[in-house]
Amino acid sequence: MRSRQRRLTAPRTSLHSSSKRNIRTSRAFAAVSNLGRPNLLMGRTQKNKSLIRKLLLVSLALVVSVGYGSSTPFKPNAGPSILVLGDSITWGTEYFAKAQSLIASDAQWKTVVIDGQYSRRVAFPTPNLSTRMSGVKSFLKLATSGLKVDAVIVALGSNDVAIETKESSYEIVIRDLLKTIGNVPVTWLTVNRRDTPAIAKRSVLFNTVLVRLAPEYPNLVIEDWYTAIAKNPKWMAFDKVHLTRTGYGIRADLYRSLAKSLYDRYIIATTPATTTTTTITTTTVATTVPAATTTLPTETTTIPATTVAP
Repeated sequence: MRSRQRRLTAPRTSLHSSSKRNIRTSRAFAAVSNLGRPNLLMGRTQKNKSLIRKLLLVSLALVVSVGYGSSTPFKPNAGPSILVLGDSITWGTEYFAKAQSLIASDAQWKTVVIDGQYSRRVAFPTPNLSTRMSGVKSFLKLATSGLKVDAVIVALGSNDVAIETKESSYEIVIRDLLKTIGNVPVTWLTVNRRDTPAIAKRSVLFNTVLVRLAPEYPNLVIEDWYTAIAKNPKWMAFDKVHLTRTGYGIRADLYRSLAKSLYDRYIIATTPATTTTTTITTTTVATTVPAATTTLPTETTTIPATTVAP
């Protein structure tokens, strides 16, 4: 009986120790397998932090581009001057793509001023005390500061279509700015804002008014930015108002191209017309006609003697 009990208990002891070993082994495997998890989790955490950091930088850049403004410095009366007058899109074009340096690198314009301000409008159809939010007042302020503008790129209207809805209001502000700028070459970019269907329609309306008024201003040329964006929607940021980094680069290149053509127009407008005087010399040739001497032969008539009969 005792031997049987020993034989019976022996397997139990064996099973018990085996199970302990299995448990120990499984724990060991678990411990070994868990050795890689902290590194894996740490790697994922670092990737997530990096992604979050990039998203924060992009968001910050977008917030800054929407909510900031600046004007590149200039020296008063330093030669031929061009002004790019715009809103936050113009500010972003300078911040992300260095538009001022691009234009200046062509060594045509002595002074290049990029003036972009968030929420800036063309002008206010009704009285308003804000200066930096008005293209008209900002232009006058720059003039007071000593900037003698010889050509202007106007990149305004996006904030007007977000607030004003009437065609008559667009006409008022467009005329106001063109009158303020005066008789210098101007290129005006059409508006492209699509954040809501209503605003998108008003962008088209604003552009229509601009085109309609253009024949009244011989110094005005319109650049169709609206169509360019329609063909390349990836240039626009997610808010359907501002641009991507690529879009800002394209916009900066466009400013540079427009500045070149404006310089040609400036040269033509300021070069005095050349008057060509043709002097016709008339030479009088004296003609001496020799006196005509006519010798008439002497006519001798012999009359025969007449004999009279006695």
